[in-house]
Order: sequence, then C-alpha cells, then structure tokens
Amino acid sequence: MLTKSHKPLPMLGLMLIIIACIPREEPPEKVLVLEQIGELPAVLIENSGMTALGDLIWFINDGGNEAALYGYNREQDTVVRTVVVKNSINSDWEDISQNENYIYIGDFGNNASGNRTDLRILIIDQSDLLADIDTVTPSGIIAFHYEDQTDFTPMAENTSPYDCEAFIATEDSLFLFTKDWQSLQTRIYSLSIESGTQTAKFRKQWNVSGLITAAAWSSEKQELFLLGYTPLFPFIWLYSGFSPEDLSFVKGNRTDFSNFFGTQTEGILISADGSIFISSEESTTQKPAALFTARFQ
Repeated sequence: MLTKSHKPLPMLGLMLIIIACIPREEPPEKVLVLEQIGELPAVLIENSGMTALGDLIWFINDGGNEAALYGYNREQDTVVRTVVVKNSINSDWEDISQNENYIYIGDFGNNASGNRTDLRILIIDQSDLLADIDTVTPSGIIAFHYEDQTDFTPMAENTSPYDCEAFIATEDSLFLFTKDWQSLQTRIYSLSIESGTQTAKFRKQWNVSGLITAAAWSSEKQELFLLGYTPLFPFIWLYSGFSPEDLSFVKGNRTDFSNFFGTQTEGILISADGSIFISSEESTTQKPAALFTARFQ
C-alpha cells in the first residue's frame, strides 16, 4: 500500500510562523519635556491663567490686581492689549477657559480663609474681546457655591478643601478642579454654562498628590491636562481618553519637572496647532514669571 508523503510548508508560511513567535516589545512611551521660552513682562509677574484667542495669548492676574485681560504677543514679547472688564472686581481670579463662543474667568480662589460666599465665573463674549476696544462688559455671571460646603467658619490660610484654581469649559458645562491643601487631592465639580446662581455639583475625587493650578483639554485628542506643583517642583497630569460626560479616562500619567525646582506654574493652554504652553508667576524663590512650552519626545 502506498503512503502519502506530506508536502513541505511553503517558505512564506514558515516565515510568518517564525515572525509570529518573536516576542514583541511595546514602543517606549513618549516623555513630556518642559522648556522655558522666556521671561514674561513685568505686568504679568502675578499671572494666574491664560488662553489663546486670535493671534494673542490672553492672561489674567491673581487677586488684588486689576480686573483686566492682557493680550500678549509672543513674537514681540510684550503685552499689546489691555482690556478692562467693566463692573468687575478681581477678588481672586485664578483661571481662564473658553469654549466655541465664550471666555470664562474663574473668580474662585478661596485659600485665604475658605469661606467665600461670592464665588463667581465671569462670561465674556469672544467677539467682544476680539474687537479693537479697551473695555468689555461681561455678558453674564455665574454665582455659585459648592453643594457639600455647609460650614463657612473661617479657616487658617491654605487649609481649605474649597480652594480652586483650575477649570475647563465644554459646550454646555464647566468642570472645576479644586486645590486641596491638606489631602493633595482634587475634587471635581460641575456647573452649567448658563448665567445665574447655581450649585456646583460634586462629581469625583482624584488623587493627584499635589496642588492643581490650571487645566486644559483637547476634545479632538480626548486629552485632559492638569497642571500643578508640590512645594518643590511643578508637574503635569495627562489623562488620555478623557470623557467630560462621565469624567472617565483610559490612562493617567504624571510627569514631574524636578529640574525646575521652585517654579510655581500657574497657567496652561493648548493652541490651535496642538502646542502646549505653560506659564509661571514670580515665585518666593526668586524665580521670574516665565513662559514655557511642553512637548513630547
């Protein structure tokens, strides 16, 4: 009886089997690098937030300064426009954000005693800011309180869990990220973008191991950036796959910038071309107010 001989595997099939058996290494993660571009003008030594609109970076300053927006031209390295916000007081402006039509200014700093009852967010029409004027009137004001803050007894400075320096704006909502001086976590609250009196709804709490000072997000890339600092150095949290609907994310990664010891970072923005810019204020360690770029490499 004749036996059938097995045909040899084609060379291509054998090669595919060999390749499939080779262990695969995941590509190395890109590293976020911080680089100083230059120092900021003297009028911005107490900057507390920034956003990009038109050809300018628009800064706000911390509490006690003028209630104004400063249009900074990077190429000229100077403030080319100052727009005063009429009928407003800068009690403690801490961050600035925007959606498709409006600019939002967060007057919600609350570190002095933690018992402010006049927390608010100013709403500025983008078209008003782009016009060639030196004053602007808010198109609305959101007055709010935190739903879980029931005790307004004054606290010692820098001890309140109801301090806030960071938020983002979506098409219909604002999301606030608190700066908790005790637990070093951030509590997330939501508000509607509608003008009026509101209650900030508690949504989630994240362990960030630091003090959050600014936020920015890219709806296209689904990336949320939280900027902050420890008493020693600045850091950035990047939440990939971030969804503002349920505040979920696929992965969170923190980068510490220990080579910028003593730098107090205050503002972050994502430009139209995807570039990431960061600002710092003049610090107690004599670090000057500066502008940085953060990039992956």
